[in-house]
Amino acid sequence: MVAPKPQIRSMFATPVCVHYLPVAQEFNTELRPLILDHAKLETAPANNNHHQGWRSAYDFEAWGGGSVQTLFRVLRELADSVTAMRNGTRVVLDWKIQAAAAIRNKGEYLERAARPGWYWSGVYYVDDGYMKQDDESLGGEAELADPRGVLPAMLAPQFGFRVPNGLTAGQVEAIRPASGMIILHPSWLPRGEHRFDGNGTRVTIEFDLAPPA
Repeated sequence: MVAPKPQIRSMFATPVCVHYLPVAQEFNTELRPLILDHAKLETAPANNNHHQGWRSAYDFEAWGGGSVQTLFRVLRELADSVTAMRNGTRVVLDWKIQAAAAIRNKGEYLERAARPGWYWSGVYYVDDGYMKQDDESLGGEAELADPRGVLPAMLAPQFGFRVPNGLTAGQVEAIRPASGMIILHPSWLPRGEHRFDGNGTRVTIEFDLAPPA
């Protein structure tokens, strides 16, 4: 008698959605100078952290121009597509959104952090700053940390799980950004950014979404 193969189930999945804005080229051409000009005019930036670049207040909707609603519509549709009722039924929700613009230059990074009080969070890349270079040494990858922290790697850090995406348990997954890319993830998943060593200027929009009360 042939012994049955063990059944392996991956439980408690953590979804991370990577998408591209359909109208990114026109959108970014309009939005990039707007954000750079706003950064020059803002006398009290919301982010003064050393080496983490500039970030506006979460008031992007108020000054982002006509492109704001285009982006917000795509984000709401994207959030709907990866959200369901507990019985599996799809949803169409009037998501509350807050957004801020951010700029990082050579040598800057973003410390990993979760976003308490929100359901989905993410980042849109107006300009990845790579200037069409594929050199991996330029860094700047978005990094998403295992929300379990170091727990899976405390006893035997040299081992991982032989299942899809099981080798990075207790560690960090990285995604190389591209202009026009949207990364959407649960807000409890810590997100940051490796040190950016490109010669261009990285311009992003950071956002959070919450379902209606």
